Order: sequence, then C-alpha cells, then structure tokens
Amino acid sequence: MSTPLPSRSTGFYAPELDGLRTIAVIGVMFAHFSSTVPQYFEPGAPGVRLFFVLSGFLITQVLWRARDRCEAAQTSRRGALRQFCIRRVFRLWPLYFASLALGYAVKVDGSETSFAWHAGFATNHYVFHHQHWPGLLSHYWTLAVEQQFYIVWPFVMLWAPGRWLRPILIAMLIAGPLGRALPIALGVSGPDYAHVLLPGCLDFFAIGAAIAWGWRSGVLVQLGSRHSWRALLAVLAGWLIFGAVLLTEHRLPRYWTTLDGMVQGLGFGALLVYLLRFSDGWLAATCRWAPLVYLGKISYGLYILHNFAHRFGPSILRRITGENYFQNQWAHVGYYIALTVLASIVSFHAFEEPLRRLGQRLAARFDAPPAGPGHGTTAAPSRVGTA
Repeated sequence: MSTPLPSRSTGFYAPELDGLRTIAVIGVMFAHFSSTVPQYFEPGAPGVRLFFVLSGFLITQVLWRARDRCEAAQTSRRGALRQFCIRRVFRLWPLYFASLALGYAVKVDGSETSFAWHAGFATNHYVFHHQHWPGLLSHYWTLAVEQQFYIVWPFVMLWAPGRWLRPILIAMLIAGPLGRALPIALGVSGPDYAHVLLPGCLDFFAIGAAIAWGWRSGVLVQLGSRHSWRALLAVLAGWLIFGAVLLTEHRLPRYWTTLDGMVQGLGFGALLVYLLRFSDGWLAATCRWAPLVYLGKISYGLYILHNFAHRFGPSILRRITGENYFQNQWAHVGYYIALTVLASIVSFHAFEEPLRRLGQRLAARFDAPPAGPGHGTTAAPSRVGTA
C-alpha cells in the first residue's frame, strides 16, 4: 500500500527525494573527480537525468498546487506566476551568479568563453553551437536547461486547459528522443553534444510531470504491485550494467545517447514511483538516512561548486601538506568531495537559505484572491502530494 507523504506549507516534500538528489550529485562528482570510474561507467549522465526527472515531478507538484489555488479563487494566475518566479529566482540565481562571478574573477578554466552565454542561462547553446565543453563551467549547461524549462512550464501549468495537459506530456515524451537523435542524423551535432538543448531533455521532465499527475490523481496507487516495480528497477540496473560493458569495450552505438536516455529516464521514473508508493521499504529508508537527506538539501551548492574544487583544491592542499595532489586517487577524490561539501554547507546556511526565506516572504505578498465579483471567498487548500 502507498503511504501519504508529508507536505510543507509551500508545497510537496518527501525526504526520500532529498536522498535521491544526493545520489545524483555524487554520481556527477565522481564523473568529474575520478579519472578511473568514467572509463568503465559514466555516472554523470544518469545523475543529470535523475535530476531532471525529479525537477519535473517537484516543479509540477508546486505548479499544480498553485493551479488549484487559482481555480479555488485563492489567488490569481498572475499572482501565482509571480510567486513561482520570485521563489525560483531567490532560490537559484544568487549562488549561480555568485559562482559565475567567482569563476571569472579567478579565471577558472572555461571562464574565457563569452560571459553572455553563461549569464543568459545559455551555456547549453554554447556547447551545442561550438561543439565544445567550456572547461570547469561545463556543468552549467544543465542549469541552463532547467532555467529554460522553468520559463515555459509555469505558463503551461497555470493557463493551459486541463484537457491539454495529457497531450502536452505525450508530445514532450516524443520530443525528447527526437531532440537527441535529429541533431546527429542531420549532421549538426556529434553524439557527445546532441542532448544538451532543452528539446532533447523534455522527456525527462515529462516523466517527472506525468508521475506528479498520476500521484495526484491516484492512478499510481493502483498501478502495479511491489514486485512489478521491483522488476522495473532490476531492468534499470541491468541496463546500466549493459551500458558500462559497452563503454568498457568501446562499442557504444552512434545513437546511444537517444536510447540510453529513454531507458534511464523511464527507469528513474520507476524508481521515483517506487519510493513514493512503498515508503516502508528498505530503499526508501536508505534514502531517508539523515546524512543523505541533509546533503540533498544542500545539493544545489554541491552541484554548482564541485568543479571549483579543481581550481582551489590543489593550492589548499599544498598549504596543508606541501603537495598538490594525493598520490592515491581515491584519497584525492575523497578530498575534493569533502572540500565541496564544506563549501556547500557554508554557502547554504550563510547565503542560500537566508535569501530563499527572503524570496518566500516577498512571494507571499502576491498570495491574494483575484479582484472581481465572486472572488471573495476562500476555498479549502488542495491536497497535493497525498494518496
């Protein structure tokens, strides 16, 4: 049986998902910190895809709750849009632009590229246009994709008629694989860069959004047994192993990013459903482990700041030990992870969280019923994120 998940006043919350965020960002860090792991298994791509699926789910939950409030005449659609934008800006922009300014100030590898690409949340377009990763700022491409999605999706969720939502999600599920395959087929991108534009990521967001719809409507509670969902997770694990074998043997097909993205996206969707439905299991309990949950809460800082360890890590280590690098690779990876965690803890508590709370207070000013006859009543709040 499914277990109702707790919610905050600002929307949906489940600690298991913070644990998933931690797993995703650890995969990205190992992809960038280890010279050995990516030779046998590429953990960065699954981590990014899991992030996108989670974002699609959580943002859709937030916007669906806002849509319910609009339909209950508790706020206007413009007010709901302002609230969403203010909260997103105060949550995401301060650390993003602070890290970008730091990168340019200390001339990290990749800062020589045009400031406008990064400042305009268009790093993914830079990567696609130049067919090149901009050094230590390469990971900004995923942040650009998320920001571009946040521009479009609120208008869909707040203004599109309800009967349009299912066709839109189906179109997004189709657009994602096509968005990754067509640039390769047309010869405008190599396989390593074909997936970076928003169209090539839409299926991941759609999977998360579809799960939000299924969870809200109660469909997922009736869909499949615990064993059937476990079987899907076993398929995901087998697929990841299969991909690792192909990578090790240097036999990845030209269109691997298209097929791999489809299977991983659906697999991570199954993982998300499993955690939502069977929160009494060992997997959900593991994801609720306090250290994983805490790291999930600061995962935005972990993601943004981790590549800066390459810039500052050697000099800090030299001051402590007289050496630039640990001789043991795993010790060096652990050192970079510890440095990133420490920087992210400071960033979260001293910088990000105070500004997030300020954004919530400013957004609350727009939480008022729309003007006009028949809009003075207050309806009961919707139950978003419960079974």
